[in-house]
Amino acid sequence: MISSINEKINNWLINTWAPNFFQLGLSRILFCLGYLVYGLPEFKEIANIPLVFFDPPLGLSLFLGLITSYDFWWAFDLLVRIFFVCLLVGFRTKLASIMFSLLLLFGYSYLYSYGKIDHNIFAVIFPLFMAFTNWGGALSIDSLSFNTTELKPKGWPLSFFSFLLGWGYFTAGWPKLMGDWLDPSYSITAGYILRKFHSGQELLYLNELFVQINNLFIYKVLDYSTLIFELGFILTIFWSALFLRSIGIAAMFHLGVLLTLNIAFTTHVLVFLPYIMYFYFSNSSEVSEKYQQIFSKNKNVFITVFLIFSGFILIDYYPLPFQIHSHIVLFIICTLSMLMLLPKPIHLYFIKTKIKSSE
Repeated sequence: MISSINEKINNWLINTWAPNFFQLGLSRILFCLGYLVYGLPEFKEIANIPLVFFDPPLGLSLFLGLITSYDFWWAFDLLVRIFFVCLLVGFRTKLASIMFSLLLLFGYSYLYSYGKIDHNIFAVIFPLFMAFTNWGGALSIDSLSFNTTELKPKGWPLSFFSFLLGWGYFTAGWPKLMGDWLDPSYSITAGYILRKFHSGQELLYLNELFVQINNLFIYKVLDYSTLIFELGFILTIFWSALFLRSIGIAAMFHLGVLLTLNIAFTTHVLVFLPYIMYFYFSNSSEVSEKYQQIFSKNKNVFITVFLIFSGFILIDYYPLPFQIHSHIVLFIICTLSMLMLLPKPIHLYFIKTKIKSSE
């Protein structure tokens, strides 16, 4: 019995996802570019926060104590940028991925000790898991400079990360289920929308429009839909096709949260990228090879662009064309995710059209 369960778990971990290097490399670059548009985290502000707010939970900041040196946090931010640049260009990608995640975990453990909390844990640990997919095997300096023939793209980190995503949504939905979200006499979603409207903050997108909707039925549909999505997401992780549709639903869910509540989970949707790239390129190995060949033939151009771009990042200089509103990242990812919700025949038609265009 136990051996049978172990066999099924191992089969799920190893065989659910079979990415190629191009999908992983493209996911790495897009993840970094999205993070860059959103804004790389800076921790030197910690040196200016009044010490009276320091109340660390169980973690590194509790055991190590206060670190208030501005020079320390300035050097720390520089180190974060260095490993981020290495991750973007794919130089010593595995090490850069692990170090970038660990540095963010360390920095946020201190920042959160002062009471500031963001819902960005998945984006923080994402590179740590992706390091073991060997996502530096394509579209990277590593793939041009080092012998990567012995490396193979790994899918098990995507399986494990899909479980973490499912568990995260489940733990978000369970308190709602135990709370008042099922009560048919009023809507929690309507309460959040009204609270945002009267918060005094700038209103964006559709928040004001939804305030004018005085229909309990519509709002209860939103309440129940949220519960079904968050509690049911974890059940889809065992079937890649079903999980890809769930990723599309998740992206649209977060777009809805942005449009109605003006709350942007921008860094969170970045972790959907390897699954989105898997959807678009899973049946097009020749397309992957084609673009990798273009990258290899023009490696001097790409390396030069990488170095110039890396220099801008390291000195924290953003030319005007790169000063893009962070919400654009969420809109782009959600637009890409829409196709994942279409029926299978349309999906197959898209694949055939894509293959023909690459011939």
